[in-house]
Amino acid sequence: MASAVVYKRSINKYGEQVCGDNFQMTKNDDSKIIVLSDGLGSGIKASILSILTTEIISTMLQKGVNISEVVKTIANTLPVCKIRGIAYSTFTIVQIYKNGTVKLVNYDNPEPIILKKGVCFIPPYREEIISDKKIKIATFKLDAEDFIFIMSDGVVHAGLGNLMDFGWGTKNIANYLKRMHRKTRNVKYMVDSLIEVTNSYYEFKPGDDATLVGIKMTEKSSVIIFTGPPLDQKTDKYYVEKFLNFEGKKIICGGTTGNIVSKVSNRKIDIDLSATVYKGLPPYGEMEGVDLVTEGVLTLKALNELLEKCKNNMFEIDIEEKTANSAEKIFLILRTCDEIKFLVGRKVNVFYHNPALPFDMSIRSNLIRDIAKNLEKLGKKVEIEYC
Repeated sequence: MASAVVYKRSINKYGEQVCGDNFQMTKNDDSKIIVLSDGLGSGIKASILSILTTEIISTMLQKGVNISEVVKTIANTLPVCKIRGIAYSTFTIVQIYKNGTVKLVNYDNPEPIILKKGVCFIPPYREEIISDKKIKIATFKLDAEDFIFIMSDGVVHAGLGNLMDFGWGTKNIANYLKRMHRKTRNVKYMVDSLIEVTNSYYEFKPGDDATLVGIKMTEKSSVIIFTGPPLDQKTDKYYVEKFLNFEGKKIICGGTTGNIVSKVSNRKIDIDLSATVYKGLPPYGEMEGVDLVTEGVLTLKALNELLEKCKNNMFEIDIEEKTANSAEKIFLILRTCDEIKFLVGRKVNVFYHNPALPFDMSIRSNLIRDIAKNLEKLGKKVEIEYC
């Protein structure tokens, strides 16, 4: 099944405290919905208009309303500027279905840039007039590692009347992204780099809000985290096999849990014991068929602290993969996954548990619940199974 990693970066018009562009990502049962809106002008008024637009579009599409009705609602809700005779808000919608089909809807935003196997792809657009608005719509298929970039006109107009007569322009932006694609497939790096260039073309005093959203197509990914030994030792084999047979990435959190999986599966855990503590946490290890093996409660606590720093998405924190500690390693794996399952053992660890308290009050249990809440706020689907 298809999915996508999405990353957004904005710069405000020089002198403005808020951005007049707004981005929102939601999901329904069969698709991921990405909306970018550009409010007319800049500042608070533009911000309110763009927020209203993304909220209306996202909510209606999430409920399965067709695009014609969505646009009619927007047209009736947001008036046209009497002086300029143009809409108060423009928008781009990207809806990605589980079968890899992409539906793209664009109203007066710059044309999205699509890279298919590193080559620019122009989908077969059709135009519809809905409530006197010319809407461009395209439906097409993309594969894993293909990219879509949607943007507000502040990106396209960078350098206008200053370094460039007509601004940066979509064609030049597309060529820049193609060069970036030859160097990296990291969507965050590509977006950050392009926004930095945009800012420099404005000589670091942007004449308009500029937002770029990078969308990298992926295979739908999931991960299971096994932490804590099962309550009944007789069930160890059952839960270890359930863990190892999971279709997706696999993480073990906890020394005792790791030893149980190692014993049942007869697989060795390889840990660099020369690094007794790494960035405040015990070192992580590897096991055949398992993506990561870490210490338990201390690592989960550090992971939760990272998640609490994220307000909108997990790309808000920069982590260097080569120097990441165990909690950061887990964070990087979770960032690329849509669905996260926790397999939580109920056997009490005397080092982390007050025997006077019930299981639900244990440190590990509370941590998992907090982590799950934070992940759900960041758009992840979370399941917890106790064993």
